[in-house]
Amino acid sequence: MRWTLVLPLICHFATAGELAFPSPAASVEQAFPLGNGSLFTRLNGDTKREVYPLWTEVAKTGEAADEKAPSLGFTGTTRAELTFDWLNAEGEVTGYKRRLDLKDGLSVVTFKRGGVGFTWTTFVSKPDDLMVLHLRTDKPGALSFRVQLSAKDQQAKVEDRRVLTLQAGDFSARAWIYPMESEVTPGENQITVMGEGEALIILAASDDPKDIAHLPDRLKKLAGEDHPDTFALWSGLLERQDKSYREANKAADLAGHLEAIRK
Repeated sequence: MRWTLVLPLICHFATAGELAFPSPAASVEQAFPLGNGSLFTRLNGDTKREVYPLWTEVAKTGEAADEKAPSLGFTGTTRAELTFDWLNAEGEVTGYKRRLDLKDGLSVVTFKRGGVGFTWTTFVSKPDDLMVLHLRTDKPGALSFRVQLSAKDQQAKVEDRRVLTLQAGDFSARAWIYPMESEVTPGENQITVMGEGEALIILAASDDPKDIAHLPDRLKKLAGEDHPDTFALWSGLLERQDKSYREANKAADLAGHLEAIRK
């Protein structure tokens, strides 16, 4: 599918305070910038493989906000990468939409493949200092994916089956993978989920390894079981993100979004 033929020509506000594109980003400038002041990334919205660069600070830039290139001037030193692979991704993609809600900092990608609808939400939470990915389908068992975490030539290790841990010099990262109903399949350096309908991926990253040894205390009661309450965990993270982001971002435009995520 040739996304690049249409993407540079089309960008529109679906509603006030929202950027929307009909295809994945064709360049890093067209990706969506996400962050919380201490952890930053950008989202392309690829339906086969998404690579999230992880930065702990962003470069200063004088570039003006541009709705057609929302990540223009938004860059940093990549400390690590979270790689997300869609499995069983050979079918044609239709009905694609990638949007960034400037009021709450949520990036939402929706599309259909093989007659199945997918919804993929990403945000970087300021109150919980976590990057959050939520995935669901409208057909039970249609969601399959693989997650990896790496820094240059160093690969994360699997801990307790559902956690990826990475230590690269003074930089640490941990990713928790929580499917709603099925079990994960851990490898040496990756975690795979097959035949799921909904799943949650949570990532913490810091220059201080003590900061990310565990999930925040307020989340432990939801994440301490063999099969944690994924819906309750997702709902709690989403509610706190919505409240804190709306307080931080009064402008609800791209310039306000960029200012809010840099603080």
